[in-house]
Amino acid sequence: MAFYLIGYSIIFFIIALVIFIELVAHRIIYKDNAVMQRIFGHPLLRYSLRRVGSSLITILLAVIATFFLIRAGYASEMDTLCHQTQFGGVPISKLPPQLVEDVCVRFEKDMGFAGSPFEQLGFFLYSILPFPKTLCTTSFTLDSATGEYLMHVQDCRFFIMDLGKIFNTSVSGDQKEVYVIDFVFQKMAISFPVGILAVLVDLGLGYPLGLWMAKHKDGIPDKLGNAYIITVGSIPGVAYYYILLAVFVGIFSLPSVYNASDPLSYIAPVLTLGLAGLTGTALWVRRYMVDEFNSDYVKFARAKGLSENRIMGVHVMRNAIVPLIRSIPASVLFALLGSFFVEKIYNIQGIGNLLINANASKEFFAIQGVVIIEAFIAVIAYLLGDIVTAVADPRISLSKE
Repeated sequence: MAFYLIGYSIIFFIIALVIFIELVAHRIIYKDNAVMQRIFGHPLLRYSLRRVGSSLITILLAVIATFFLIRAGYASEMDTLCHQTQFGGVPISKLPPQLVEDVCVRFEKDMGFAGSPFEQLGFFLYSILPFPKTLCTTSFTLDSATGEYLMHVQDCRFFIMDLGKIFNTSVSGDQKEVYVIDFVFQKMAISFPVGILAVLVDLGLGYPLGLWMAKHKDGIPDKLGNAYIITVGSIPGVAYYYILLAVFVGIFSLPSVYNASDPLSYIAPVLTLGLAGLTGTALWVRRYMVDEFNSDYVKFARAKGLSENRIMGVHVMRNAIVPLIRSIPASVLFALLGSFFVEKIYNIQGIGNLLINANASKEFFAIQGVVIIEAFIAVIAYLLGDIVTAVADPRISLSKE
């Protein structure tokens, strides 16, 4: 009861806060209070709320589309899927016939196939919306007297968002009826170390390469950098990954299979992701730097006799770096999601492998759970990018005036 009270209180507080911000911003209340107007009427705060609102609508439409597309493809396979699934760690073939029917009916309901399509959608939307709810798992025990398995409902937990369960142990491993939201976070913890190290390689090499190319525009460094960027861009991504795999494993004898306890096994996947991403970073850094070098204030600084290094360090970099820092929050957050191809190539059991295995095993909730969480991460990442850009660049104004 306390969980539901706290959960609904938080929801009510958030709704009330949004209404309060809008009332203050439109000067319906506290219109003469400078402090309240400065805090709650700030353009950046209102802009963030509008972005979140429009993004949530987009996510909702994407969820609805994904929901119907997945079910349209697999609605006729529910009975087959049920008989291929373990419940409470027990293969369904070992359960008594009268229990199999009850289990499959429950399985169909848990998978969101009970009722009309719109009833299914309503049930799913209620599950993923942030309302307090209680969920329980099922287990079976063998009755020594009758030799039959008996079903028990246990391990009830409280959730704000229910993304469903994973029933197929080929996806969840040894875990039985694991909750999707728990499993996705487990996989994120595996993908993130490789992803964040790749981001450091991308930014740590991409920015200096772009600066070097811009400083020596049309020179040998610029031509070499452009040759690398064009070469990588002309090769299909998967082919490029396998080329780097051959180089790292065949020439440098690095491990071809990822192992979290072996630091050497990080090198190949990290460099594969990082080297693939730095081409875009270097290209954009070069573009912004060249644009700034051709601006009037740089020409004025040169006329004053300032050195090229001082112009770059004091003036150009300060302005050219602003449009690029908005990508940093997205890069960090997207590191949680890993890479489907790289995780498959190096056998990293992260989000990428989860989505591939879930699709092969027809685990609908796992697929939709990954889609929903990726969408939320994208919303947060791009919103943070906008906020960082607005804070870093005083020239940006988010007000209508």
